[in-house]
Amino acid sequence: MNRGTIRLLIADDDDGDRMQLRRLIRACGLVCEIDEATDLNEAEAACAARDYDCAIIDYRMPGGNGLEGIVALRERHPLLPIVMVTGQGDELIATEAIKLGAADYVPKSQLSQSYIAHVIQSALRKAELERIVEDQREELERFGHVLAHDLKTPIHQIRYLVDFIERDLEEGNHEQLRINRDRLLATAGRMEDLINTLQHYMMTDKPIDIAAIPLDGAVEGCLSNLAGEIAARDAAIACGELPMARGNLPLLIQLFQNLVGNSLKYCGTARPEVSISAETAGNEVTVSIADNGIGVPPAQQHAIFQPFRRLHRQSEIEGTGLGLAICRKIVERHGGSIWCESGPSGGSVFRFTLSAV
Repeated sequence: MNRGTIRLLIADDDDGDRMQLRRLIRACGLVCEIDEATDLNEAEAACAARDYDCAIIDYRMPGGNGLEGIVALRERHPLLPIVMVTGQGDELIATEAIKLGAADYVPKSQLSQSYIAHVIQSALRKAELERIVEDQREELERFGHVLAHDLKTPIHQIRYLVDFIERDLEEGNHEQLRINRDRLLATAGRMEDLINTLQHYMMTDKPIDIAAIPLDGAVEGCLSNLAGEIAARDAAIACGELPMARGNLPLLIQLFQNLVGNSLKYCGTARPEVSISAETAGNEVTVSIADNGIGVPPAQQHAIFQPFRRLHRQSEIEGTGLGLAICRKIVERHGGSIWCESGPSGGSVFRFTLSAV
């Protein structure tokens, strides 16, 4: 389906009514792919086989009425916007349809080009709001998990170490006291890093200033911030000539830093090798960051950009699970997209798009 095309399902057992709806939708200027169903069973089968942006269901059809169809479809596809149409114009039916989750209710006598366009666009907006609310709900649940687990864990560790420090003080074991003190400071530092990362993640929704910037300047800032880690791993960083792009310099430095830092962290036992390049096509710049690391399984290449989604246990590789989620937020705030691919010779390739100058 082309970008901007609406995938629409019309479920109505009357051939003439389906034809009229199709004609009105075509005439109103909306770009749609339209499938048809003549009863609820066909409608359910169609929705099971394809993802639709909106479904228009008649109230009276073989296999049950439209209210039953709303319930059945909403159970399996809770975010699918459903518009009920009927020739009866019964307010009680309309009220019940809305209660059951219909986005709108339309008497067939009121159908027109402008009205059907308004109804479909309104249903799509409502569905988008529902998706946003659902995403926020899931994000809050993940935040609840990290607060309950990732913050409690260092707190328990701190209490555990305090007990050992008290014992060391009583026994006068100064060498072990220094060891446990250092462990305590390291645990507190990790806890502070997590809190700072959570705060940064929440702040990436604020308005930003966009200007024409040289991407090589963003990379220079990134490599300067990571100089210690690069030296410690003896990493080889190669960067080709990068173009100008529209963006916010501090956020793009953070973006490069998170992606290059991931390449250093997930390199396994090999010497890290990271290559940064960019291509301009039309009004879009695509930046690529390739590495020779352990890679990301194809099935996980989309999920890794979700908050707190980690592929490895924290005991294996430290992290908050927010680094790539922050990258996604930064790119989306610039109006771009970000994704991950497997490298041709192993490792991973992270790509993101920005507006060209």
